[in-house]
Amino acid sequence: MKNQLPLINLDLIGFSTSMLCAFHCAALPFLFSIAPLAGLQFLNDHRIENLIILVSFFIASFALVRGYIRQHQNSMALIIVLIGFLLISVGHLVFTDWKEILLTTCGALMVAIAHLINRKLIRQSN
Repeated sequence: MKNQLPLINLDLIGFSTSMLCAFHCAALPFLFSIAPLAGLQFLNDHRIENLIILVSFFIASFALVRGYIRQHQNSMALIIVLIGFLLISVGHLVFTDWKEILLTTCGALMVAIAHLINRKLIRQSN
């Protein structure tokens, strides 16, 4: 029972990070036109994208694996997060057009959903 609080917090942080990534991927093409006027050039920096992906990956790895091992032993969230990061990776590394936006946004949403599923499974296991 005492392990529940850190897992819920990590899942909420992971969900938030993944949603930020999805919003970033989906909204970036629209923000390109106003970025110079609003001082938002940093949104087009690949280092920012890589940092968000890396942070999201580490949070998801820790929260979901820990939830699986210590709480629920249900692999559904792990499978979804793996597919999500696969989509993000393919979109980010292979494509540079609308396919990148589609794949990375869908992947980030899948990572966010995996955190919600993990949180639900943890609550059900207690």
